[in-house]
Amino acid sequence: MFQLGGIVTSIINLFIWLALRRRLKLAFPKRGGLFGIIAGVVMLLLLHPSFAMAIASWSGMRFVRDLLPEWAQILCMGAQFAAWTYAVLHLVIVGPAEIRNLVRKLRKTEPKPIDENRRKLISRVGLALPAAAIVVAGAGVAGYHAAPVVTRLRLPVRRDMTNLHGLTIAQISDVHIGSYMDRERLAEFQSAMNALGADIHVITGDLMDNHISQLELANFLVGGLKPKRGPVYLCMGNHEYYTARSGSVKQIIEELGAHNGRMLIDETEALDFGSDRVWLSGIDYEGRGEADRTTRESLQIVTSEMKDDGAPRIVLAHHPRNFFEGREFPIDLMLSGHTHGGQIKLGRIGDAALTPILPIDYYHNGHYEHDGRRLYVNAGAGGWLPVRLNCPPEITLFELVAEA
Repeated sequence: MFQLGGIVTSIINLFIWLALRRRLKLAFPKRGGLFGIIAGVVMLLLLHPSFAMAIASWSGMRFVRDLLPEWAQILCMGAQFAAWTYAVLHLVIVGPAEIRNLVRKLRKTEPKPIDENRRKLISRVGLALPAAAIVVAGAGVAGYHAAPVVTRLRLPVRRDMTNLHGLTIAQISDVHIGSYMDRERLAEFQSAMNALGADIHVITGDLMDNHISQLELANFLVGGLKPKRGPVYLCMGNHEYYTARSGSVKQIIEELGAHNGRMLIDETEALDFGSDRVWLSGIDYEGRGEADRTTRESLQIVTSEMKDDGAPRIVLAHHPRNFFEGREFPIDLMLSGHTHGGQIKLGRIGDAALTPILPIDYYHNGHYEHDGRRLYVNAGAGGWLPVRLNCPPEITLFELVAEA
């Protein structure tokens, strides 16, 4: 899969370079060819991770990550995003004219006389597209490293459960330790979470990226979180299972447990607050666990452990797609991540968040409700590609309030 992604990306990069070279030749008839070669060399140097992945799959990407310093990796990833941005801008702005030219050729219609001076001027103005792409990519890289925003939401509870009124739950997700997430950056999230003074802290999967050595920083983050009512509760994400390939799931659970972390794998805990309680569960990542349960089977297990006492029922589930089954069960709130909010967000129309993830997953950013069942998809703290546009790193804070 990684190799296929590298091959497709490399082919797209080749077409991007051909389009850019053509525009340079039109804009600069005498030196456009030379500029095109220079642009090709620069693109080859900056976009080489895609070629490495095309040749050696995941091993090629790991080689690049191990070889290059972090600033160089961020530069390369930002350049790849700039290339994609240029491709989109080129298709939107120049695409219609190219289609018209193709239609004329197919119909064998005589082309209009070409004003060479006007053509040269338009071509040079068109060079603003790659410049705009670079600016957008720079903004995206800056957005990735921005301070986390806090999204505040309310969860209604029965009026008679007075011990729960004002209780707060802070959520982070998709930290991806190992992908542009160092100790200093983790300390920033740690401080932001602790500053909220929440009663409960939860992490909804993908705390680590791909290797058991990342547990050291994971323990640093989890051990430094200070919920009023510990421990820090976690659920398994797909990347926890990638990490376990170089260690074991047991090692992850035990080490996090030694640092005030409680991994919930198809388990439910009753969190008592005076005479009232909150039911908190975590379900496994479907198809990855040793039990190999389906989402429905995991939900059946955790909800069967919840008493029918009217207490709020909260389920940690890394993939928001679990809500398709979850909304059929007696739960009040599902907390998820996985999608990173799309990392690039162009707004929202109703429940549809306009991000690159929308064609793949409907539930992928923000708050959703279905027949009284609620889902919140946290936009995540980290990500594979160090770019975020209008989708900053997020901490979600839920406050339990008395029903009106």
